[in-house]
Amino acid sequence: MGQPAIISEPQAYARFAGFNYFLIFVLAIFANFFVLSKLIVSGDAAATAANIASNESLFRLAIAAFFVVLICDVFISWALYLILQKVDPNLSLLAALFRLTYTVAQIGVLLNLVSVLEFVGASDPSSALAAINDSAWPYYFLGAHNTGFTLTLIFFGAHLLLLGYLVIRSSFLPSLIGVLVMIAGAGYIADGFNDILALDYGGLPNAGLYVVILPALVGEGSLMLWLLIRGLNREKWLAA
Repeated sequence: MGQPAIISEPQAYARFAGFNYFLIFVLAIFANFFVLSKLIVSGDAAATAANIASNESLFRLAIAAFFVVLICDVFISWALYLILQKVDPNLSLLAALFRLTYTVAQIGVLLNLVSVLEFVGASDPSSALAAINDSAWPYYFLGAHNTGFTLTLIFFGAHLLLLGYLVIRSSFLPSLIGVLVMIAGAGYIADGFNDILALDYGGLPNAGLYVVILPALVGEGSLMLWLLIRGLNREKWLAA
């Protein structure tokens, strides 16, 4: 393979990636914790359906936010590939492909949320609500979305493992952030296979918090902040 293409201003690409990471954090938190978690009543399909039917606009806004997140993921894949190809062009491409695979798979996952709207979007709200309560299809699609989201994160975890390794090998980004990103990636992969194999973490309480949520917040959060605020060491990038 020939020499990787030289980009004119790597600092701009680093901050562009950090900005899109920031958008993902904001939009994902809004959609997951301020919308879906408020509308979904665990174990109660009828109450969940009623919540969605009475908050359809908010539910649609959450779906829109998720799709913007996927657009941001494509931007991040592109920017990080351009930055990290200096370290290893082949591994940088592979890392980008894993993230893009996750992004494409997420489109199918989000279609489960769109399917919910087939029930709440009927012209007669009362009949739509009756159909929702009788069939519980929206609750099924919400469950399918949650499962699909967890499983597609296996590909995202593989992306983070490669990304963290590239960051560690680079001279222009902190190695510690690379380690934290790799830990986050391992957590996503472990969580996905835990779900596939129905291990339930051996019954350990709050395991998901320590395996997935905290490592992701620390690892991806530190990468986001560094890229957004500090960017990268331009001189070392140019010398790589």
